[in-house]
Formats: sequence, structure tokens, C-alpha cells
Amino acid sequence: MTERHVFVADVHLRREELAKRDALIGYLSGIAAPGVHLYVLGDLFDAWVGPVQLETEPELGPVIEALGRFIDAGGKLTFFHGNRDYCMADYLTRRFGAETVYYWKIIDLDGRKTYLNHGDLLCTGDQLYQLARLVMRNRFLVGLFLRFFPPRLRLGFGLAYRGVSERRPAHRKERSGISRDKVRRLIRRGVELIVFGHVHEHIDRVYRVGDRQARLISLPVWQEHGVVLEYAHGDFTLRTINFT
Repeated sequence: MTERHVFVADVHLRREELAKRDALIGYLSGIAAPGVHLYVLGDLFDAWVGPVQLETEPELGPVIEALGRFIDAGGKLTFFHGNRDYCMADYLTRRFGAETVYYWKIIDLDGRKTYLNHGDLLCTGDQLYQLARLVMRNRFLVGLFLRFFPPRLRLGFGLAYRGVSERRPAHRKERSGISRDKVRRLIRRGVELIVFGHVHEHIDRVYRVGDRQARLISLPVWQEHGVVLEYAHGDFTLRTINFT
């Protein structure tokens, strides 16, 4: 029985960010226990082009191993694809038995219907990204990419995409536009909680449609410190993870 739900998003870990990496591993070690369900809501890594990346960026390997130890200790892991690590495919499922979610998932939190997603499905205003997502998040095309593209070419593509994303004008501002129409549709379907990442800022607000309402919570990006969202005994707690 799950007693504690933990949500993390947008760590955007790079190989050189050892302090961030070690802080994440330390946190995972501290929560690894039966009754804990960890939801990684996408973009755990700043770029991921398949397990072959661990050969050229071995600094990322300890995070994968920490996720495995979390599961071995009795924890449950649900991994959501983001827009930076969609090539994770079902790697964590095959290796550790984790649950992989390609798009969105509905869970029950103490009787409340809860919608989980990386967050990009809520931000429909960024039309260029939404067009690119049709290709990047297509399971068939990703499978072809992982199977037939040489490792060096895959890594180069991933790094190039990261660079374009960072240089794109007003990228952050465009991405943070949450579609109210999308939120209203979820509320009409009985959703009471919406938890996501992608927008890189903390949001905690209530939307109402008639006599229904939903609490919307987004997780900020890991920059100067990390942030996780914990749920237990009917309450949410936003916890800071320091990089030391």
C-alpha cells in the first residue's frame, strides 16, 4: 500500500553537474522504502539518446543505478517521458520493472482524481513545439531512431536539439502558457488535481468550472537547488534539495 507519493520533474541533469547529481542520488536513497511511489514527470536528463549515452557520459550512470536501488528497496517508480528524454523509451521498464508512461496518467490520491503529465500537453500555445512533439514523441519513430541511427549520430542529434531549444527566443515565456481550455476539459471530466512540470516555475492555483474545481500544481526546474513535491496523509509538501 502506497503511503507516500513523491513527484519530481525537470532535473535536466548534465554530465558536468556532479553536485546536482549527488543531491538527487542522496534524496533517492533517503526515500527508498516500501510504500513510497516516485513519479518522475519527465526531463530527468537534459538530453538522452539511449543507454549508449552512458558510454560517452558515464557521470549519468549513478542516477540510473540509484533508480534501480530505489525499486530494489521496495519503492515503486513511474517514469514519464519529457521533451528531453523521450528516447528513454521503455528502458527503465526493461531494466528494473519500472512503469513507463509516454503521455499522461490518471491516479487516485485519497479519492481525488489526479492527472499527471510532463506538462507539454497542457501548453498548447507553443505551436512550433507542438508540431515538433508529433515527431519527437512518436513511439514508432523513436524506435526507428534508437534501432538504426549510429550512437554517435544519436548523441549529436540530442545535443543539437538541446542547443536549439536553449537559443530559441522567448522559449521559456512561450512554454509557460498553460491552456485554460485544456484545464477546463479535465475539470469537466472529474479531475480534481493536476500535477506536472515543463513550465520551469512553481505554480499552485485553483481553476473552477461551474461547481467543479481542480488544483493545479507545477514543479520548478532544478537550478540553484532542487525541488520535489511530496504527498502524504492528505497534504502536499514542497521540499527543497540543496546542492552541497
